[in-house]
Amino acid sequence: MVRQTPRIQQGVAMLMALVMMAIASSLAVYMWYQGQLNLARIHNIKQTYQAKHYTQGLLLWASDILRADYEQGETQSDSNNDAWLQGIQGMLVEDAILSGSLLPMDNKFNVNNLVINNAISQPHLQYFRRLLSTLEIDLAIAEKIIDWIDLDQIPQAGGAEDFIYLAKSPPYITGSKHFQHIRELALLDGIDYEDYQKLIQYVTVLPLTKGQATKMNVNTLSPPLLKALNLAITNEMALQLNQSNTANFSTMDDFFAHNSVQYVLFESSIKNEIRELADVKTLWLHATSSIQMEQQVFQSYALLKRNLSGDAQVIYRSLTPLTP
Repeated sequence: MVRQTPRIQQGVAMLMALVMMAIASSLAVYMWYQGQLNLARIHNIKQTYQAKHYTQGLLLWASDILRADYEQGETQSDSNNDAWLQGIQGMLVEDAILSGSLLPMDNKFNVNNLVINNAISQPHLQYFRRLLSTLEIDLAIAEKIIDWIDLDQIPQAGGAEDFIYLAKSPPYITGSKHFQHIRELALLDGIDYEDYQKLIQYVTVLPLTKGQATKMNVNTLSPPLLKALNLAITNEMALQLNQSNTANFSTMDDFFAHNSVQYVLFESSIKNEIRELADVKTLWLHATSSIQMEQQVFQSYALLKRNLSGDAQVIYRSLTPLTP
């Protein structure tokens, strides 16, 4: 039997001590790291919680300023000149910098208006076809949007139902409901990137409350959207109605009385058709909030619906913009 010398025993003891020290050091580092991680996690949760409160505050500000806009105005109308469009930029509070903005969503055509209560809305379909013609986009896009929304699997002339989309790679099916986001339009059969980019500048996606169509605001419509209101409106008339984005009609009667169209849109039937499509109010808005805290920026988006007194209600929130 070989006996260990004192020197070997000392070496073994020292090695064991080093191993134990290494284990203890590793445990200490691990515990420190976990502690720092927990502190950072708690800090982030606290900041996120505070950012949500600041965002809620900005939405309350939006509702207040929109209500004040109607209270101060002689008529309930909105235009591109309204003060609430200026928003808030760089407001300093105790531990954050707040920014918020409001954008109208009644300044485009709502494609969900094409199908109301699972039936095609002919006034909106005819308007949309005129718009597509003005934009030089295939008119069949209207039928494909209808087929995407409706509940049946019977394609419109020029439309496309599930059997068309299931043949694609990867396969998918129609929504069988109203569009939830503008990006869904890119899924339509036959729409290329160029037409999609052109189309989303003039259309939007808004929910239909109680089966009622939304209306566009003639004060905020671009010339192509104004031109599509009636076949008798020329490009020149549309430009004059737009007034370089400064149109400010107080009522629809003022719109019809404009010198560029008063002798064109004088029949009651034409006026009623346009009233079904448009008004002078902005009732749907896209709210953006940006909360900067230390090195982090919290951004959120919301769709607001304004009631007749001007107050705004949050319909839903999103982490991505609702408009292109």
